[in-house]
Amino acid sequence: MRSLFDILGLSRESGRDILQSPLQNTVLPDQQRDKLEKDILILDDEFGLKEKRLHKEAEKQVQYAAEDSLKQLHVIQMGLCPRCGEHLNESLFATVCQACGWNTYEVPSRGPVRVHLSANPAPIEGDRCYVTATGEVFLIKNDVVIAKINKNAVHWIEYVWSKEEITQRYRQVIDRLKTKCSWCEKEADPNKEGFALVHVAIGSCQERYIFCSQECYEAFRKMYPSRVHRNCYERKCAECDLCTKRYDDESEGVRMIAKDFIKVKNLEISRRAHA
Repeated sequence: MRSLFDILGLSRESGRDILQSPLQNTVLPDQQRDKLEKDILILDDEFGLKEKRLHKEAEKQVQYAAEDSLKQLHVIQMGLCPRCGEHLNESLFATVCQACGWNTYEVPSRGPVRVHLSANPAPIEGDRCYVTATGEVFLIKNDVVIAKINKNAVHWIEYVWSKEEITQRYRQVIDRLKTKCSWCEKEADPNKEGFALVHVAIGSCQERYIFCSQECYEAFRKMYPSRVHRNCYERKCAECDLCTKRYDDESEGVRMIAKDFIKVKNLEISRRAHA
């Protein structure tokens, strides 16, 4: 039976030598490793019964955490807030619940990030920052913490996006959008002529639909007319407040709603024909 020393990659003799184990690549600070070794010495027993029990409890805890995380992802995918259950406001790289303030968003992978302070005009710059539940900000640079900032001292946080990374993120979204058409269930490619991404409220809540061609889009419209108001397919979502909004439509490119997408494409075709 493997002992707790073996599982955690620690040596009984020196207490510091790292053995082959599932945690062999784990990097622990010296202070944390010293505490870990003392705890192991206290819990270690001749037959390893405590070690086995603790290992099983840890496995259960990891399983419960994974189940909670998966459940939360399913709730978000359905457009609801995992905290309060209200409808979420979603854009490509950010999701916000206006009811309770829950949010999730993407930040630049290559930085930088600037923390602007309330009492100092000069911001502190790092590669990444983490905001805790208590509001404290940990600023990271070169993989080390360079500043722990109290929430009262933070004025605002600036994430600096490069044009290259924004372009790359949009390409990644386009690749993920290669999904089934909401009408014929064939693959819908955003790069093909007639591709349509629709935000429309068939019921009381705004939903998103994807179509591989204008023909599928028109067939869907005839089969599922909007029930919130008659001109939902033509009316801009930003100018309407008759349904519960889940998505924004002010962005261009892949976020362009189908009615504008088709109009622009038809206009381009008409110009080419008259050129």
